[in-house]
Amino acid sequence: MHVLRPARSLLASTLPLRCLTGLLLVLTMGLAACDSGIAPPEEPPGFGTLRGTIRFASADPADWPALDSLRDLRFVALPFVPRDTADIFSNLTELVISPGLARFVAVDSFLIDSVKAQVYPFSGVAQQFSRNLFDWRPVGLYEENSGAFIVRPGETTHVEVRVDFRNPPPFPPGTN
Repeated sequence: MHVLRPARSLLASTLPLRCLTGLLLVLTMGLAACDSGIAPPEEPPGFGTLRGTIRFASADPADWPALDSLRDLRFVALPFVPRDTADIFSNLTELVISPGLARFVAVDSFLIDSVKAQVYPFSGVAQQFSRNLFDWRPVGLYEENSGAFIVRPGETTHVEVRVDFRNPPPFPPGTN
């Protein structure tokens, strides 16, 4: 004896296939959206790295300033040429400043990540010479390419500065 079964509709027979296709599509999109997992993100566009070498005229403490006038020593890059000290302090957020530099050495170096990609026309090593937060002076300038360098996105720029405490550069620029 034959048992009659109701015929399946076309929609019912393709439903599992549609669900499977949809599931595969969602999984594929999910996998494609994954990046490199827990790896650190790449350098954001518009920023690079600045690496510097500072060469001092002498490592002999006798050729360096007295400790009470050598409160701090840092590389500073400016995206403008300052007219005076007030010009520098009124634009502090635009400055690129290294960690403190070593004292009484012949050579030191620094590395600064996430530096805004742009031209820096005035840069060098600055010395804080008293306890006053605003008492800084340049003791060596970056001199290649007329003192200007460019930080490009995703690249490392290298600069070298010579510091001679006995012959500091004039400041403001252009004065002698």
